[in-house]
Amino acid sequence: MRKGEQGQALVEAAFILPAMIFLLLLTIQLTQLQQARIMVEYAAFSAARTGIVQNGNNGGTNGFDGPMHDAAVLAILPTFGRTDSLTNLLAARVRFAAEDAVLRPFGLSQVRVYVLSPTKGDFSALGQHLNGQEIDFDDVRPAAADANLLSLQVRYLYEMKVPFANKLIQTIWMASHAGVLRLWEGSDWTSPRLGSQTGPDAVRISRGLAMGRTVADGTPEGIRLAALVAAGALNRYYLPVEAWYTMRMQSNPYLKWAHP
Repeated sequence: MRKGEQGQALVEAAFILPAMIFLLLLTIQLTQLQQARIMVEYAAFSAARTGIVQNGNNGGTNGFDGPMHDAAVLAILPTFGRTDSLTNLLAARVRFAAEDAVLRPFGLSQVRVYVLSPTKGDFSALGQHLNGQEIDFDDVRPAAADANLLSLQVRYLYEMKVPFANKLIQTIWMASHAGVLRLWEGSDWTSPRLGSQTGPDAVRISRGLAMGRTVADGTPEGIRLAALVAAGALNRYYLPVEAWYTMRMQSNPYLKWAHP
């Protein structure tokens, strides 16, 4: 009788253990994503606080240089390692630069800052006495008060590093944007099928369908899923984490750094 019970326990463990490991890995990865979301919200605040005293300087049109970008990077460095001393801070910054170098060949950057306002149209109407190149930050006209709000978006391509969970979470995100997530079938989410219980591998098909798509996220270029799929081929799985912030200017915004 005891041997029979042991055999039954082994069979039950064979069914339950993979699901438990699957849920544990997902929980760890989702917890880390939540931390990244909190850090990106702080990065957006830091970028805005820097921009309001530096004329809205976003470093140009690429969104990955300039003081606002540097402030956002400094805010998210704790996701790369300890930052409780100057030595650890510099080490985390070097690690960030090394990780960023992996993404540049794919046309991506870990941190991007996009200025959403002021817009260039505001300057011709509100900056006539300054040759239309800037707006007085303390202009009391109602239209100028609105134009002097610095609104920005920070996007952080967070690398997920928990095995198995990283690829599955990224693929679920891709499948939702490719419009095929509703076709995922099967009770075993460690190996979902497409269309039916015996259909093709949903993960492989979903990533293939995502290749030609771009996620419009309010930024000029959006997220090219093909670049993320290509990085995934090198076992690097990224997920965009975004935050927005608005703050009143404390220096004159410049036309050259305004949103088109």
